[in-house]
Amino acid sequence: MIAKVVHGYRPAGLIKYLFGPGKFEEHENPRVVGSWDGAPWLHHPDKLPAVELDGEILEPGEFDFNLAPLTQTMQELAEHAGLPLSNPPGITPEWEERVRAGGALPPDAPSWVKHYKYDEKKKAVVLRQGYVWHCPVRLHADDPTLTDKQWEQIAERLMKATGIHQAGARWIAVRHADDHIHLMATLVSERTGKRIYPYRDYPKLREECRKIERELGLVATAGADKTALQVPTRREKGKAERKGWAVTAREELRRVVSQCAASASSGEEFLRELRREGLNPKTTTGADGVIRGYTVSLPGDVTADGKPVSYSGTKLASDLTWPKLMARWASTPAVEPIARAEDGRASGADRQSALEHAAAVVDRATAQVRDGGEDVDGIAHAAGEVLAAMTRGREGREAGPLTEITERYDRAARTPHRVLPEQMGPVARDLRQASRRIAAVGALSGRGKEKFAGLALLLALAGLVAEIAAWQQMRGRVHQADAARRAAGALPGLAQPAGAGRRPAAARPVTPPAAGGARRERPVVRRDIAGPNEQPRRRGKGPG
Repeated sequence: MIAKVVHGYRPAGLIKYLFGPGKFEEHENPRVVGSWDGAPWLHHPDKLPAVELDGEILEPGEFDFNLAPLTQTMQELAEHAGLPLSNPPGITPEWEERVRAGGALPPDAPSWVKHYKYDEKKKAVVLRQGYVWHCPVRLHADDPTLTDKQWEQIAERLMKATGIHQAGARWIAVRHADDHIHLMATLVSERTGKRIYPYRDYPKLREECRKIERELGLVATAGADKTALQVPTRREKGKAERKGWAVTAREELRRVVSQCAASASSGEEFLRELRREGLNPKTTTGADGVIRGYTVSLPGDVTADGKPVSYSGTKLASDLTWPKLMARWASTPAVEPIARAEDGRASGADRQSALEHAAAVVDRATAQVRDGGEDVDGIAHAAGEVLAAMTRGREGREAGPLTEITERYDRAARTPHRVLPEQMGPVARDLRQASRRIAAVGALSGRGKEKFAGLALLLALAGLVAEIAAWQQMRGRVHQADAARRAAGALPGLAQPAGAGRRPAAARPVTPPAAGGARRERPVVRRDIAGPNEQPRRRGKGPG
C-alpha cells in the first residue's frame, strides 16, 4: 500500500477531478466512502436531474454530479480564513525581488504575495504548499479487492495517523477503482478557523500503511531507501505528449547519460561522450576550478522563451551526480585502445572478443554471488554498467527491448541508503572493465560469430541477474529484488536467435461501443477535467 501527498489551492478543481472520468478516462463509479464525521453517505453528491431535449429524455451520465454542495462544504472554512480558492497569480519580477530580499512585506503588498517564499535550496522564489491536501492510496496489483467499508476504515486510520483528523479538518475519501482511493482534506480547523500544518505527515502515512499491510495480509512494500528515480512531473509528461515523444526529456536524458557513464573511464571522456550524443553538457566549477557538477539538455526541449531545459545529474538519478561518477571512475580499470579500420569501426574479431570476454567475466561474477565470495553490491552495480554498454552498442538511441530490460534492472544496481556500493571487489572491477571494452568497440553488428557471442553474453547476464535477485530478496530488499527479477525474466527471450520459438505480439482488441438503447445518456462534458493544478510533495514516492 503506497500513499503520496500533494498540495494545491483549488478545492473545486480537485473535487471535479475526483468525480470526473479522469485524465485517461480511468475513473469508474466515483463515490464517497469515508469522511471526517463518519457519515460519508451525507457527502456523496447527487446526480444532476434528467433533462428533455428535442422530445427525448437525457438521463444523467456516470459523471454528471451536482458538485456544488460538496464543493461548498470543503471550501467554506478556507474562504472564511481568507485563503484563495484558486491558484495565486504568477509572481511579478518586482515582488519576486521583494520576497527574495526577505523581511516583512509592505502594507501595500497584494494579498497573494504572502503565498510565495524564497527557497534556499532551489535559489528561487516558489509557491508555498497549498492548503488543499490530496493523497492517493493505492494497493499492489496482487492484493485482493477491498470493500467500501474496509476502505472507510483505512481512510480514517490514515487521517488519524497524520493528525489532520484530530486537528478538526474536514476530509473525505473518494473511491473510483478497485485498487485505490483518494483522500482529500481542507487544512483549516473547524474549531479554530485557522490553517493547519501537518507535521511529518508522509512518514506517518508510510508507517500506518505498513501496519495495515501486515494486519490485512497485503503485499508488503519496502520503505524509502534513496534508490528510486525521480518521477517526471505532470508538466514534463504533458510536454512529451504534445511533442509526440515516446518518453519525457528527463527519462531520455537519464538513459543516455547512464550509457555514457558506463562507457567512460574519466570525467573528460564522459563529457566527450555526452557531446557526441548532442546533450550539450555544461559544467560548474568551484573557486578552485575543479568541476563540481554538470547539466545536460535534450535538443528540441526548450522553454517558452526558447532557452534549453537543463537537468543536473542530481535530477536524473542518485548515482549520476558528478561526485558519484568520479567515485565510480576511480575504481574503473583502464582499457587498452582498440584498433580501427579506415571507416573508424573496430574489427569483427575485436567485437566478438569483447563480448566473449564479458561473458566469461559475467560467469565468474555469477559464481561469486552464488558462493558469497565477494561483496554483491559492487557486482550488482557493475552488472548494470555491462547491461548499459551492451544496450548502447546494440540499440543506441533507438530504444528497443534491451533498453527496456536495462531500465527494469536500474534500481537493482543501487545500494540502499548509500546508492553506490561501499567497496568494489576484483570481479566487480573486471565487470566494469568489460563494460568499457564493449563500449570501446562501438556499435555491435549482430551478425556472424559476433551475433552468437552477444547471445551468449545475454544468457550469462540472465543467470547473473537472477542470482542478484535472489541475493537481494534474502536481505529483504524488496525494490532491488523485484527490479532484478523482472529483468532476469526478460533477458532469455532476447538471447534466442531470430524466429526461434518467438511468437508475434497479439494485436490489442478494440472494444466496440455499446449498442444504443431507447434513452440516450446525457453526454459527458470533457472540458476542464484534467485535475487541479497541484504541487507535488518533494518527499517520498507513490502512485502516479
